[in-house]
Amino acid sequence: MSHQRVVLWVMVLMAATGLLDASHADDAAQLHLAVGIAVSYLCFRWYRGDSDARGYRRSRWLSVALVAFTVATIPYYLVRSRRDGERGQALLAYAAYLAAAAFAVWVGMAVHIGLA
Repeated sequence: MSHQRVVLWVMVLMAATGLLDASHADDAAQLHLAVGIAVSYLCFRWYRGDSDARGYRRSRWLSVALVAFTVATIPYYLVRSRRDGERGQALLAYAAYLAAAAFAVWVGMAVHIGLA
């Protein structure tokens, strides 16, 4: 799966999370857990593909940390795996990705409220 597809699927799942948040459904907690696991898996797939493409040797503990603490661990990985001139750009791209994920959640909530 390409990097772009992984990011697209994460955005789709974030929009689904927004739909769940707006619905206040009783079974939303179980669905949030499933979405969280899926997002962690997709982020790990991105990390694996990116590190393989860059020839970066993944440690077992960094892989575990990435799955457990995705949002906090990706910036660490980006700083460690990029050259001096690429680090700032990678961190800015990651910040834009987080903003897009938050926007996708908002869109999901707006769609649900519009349908109600």
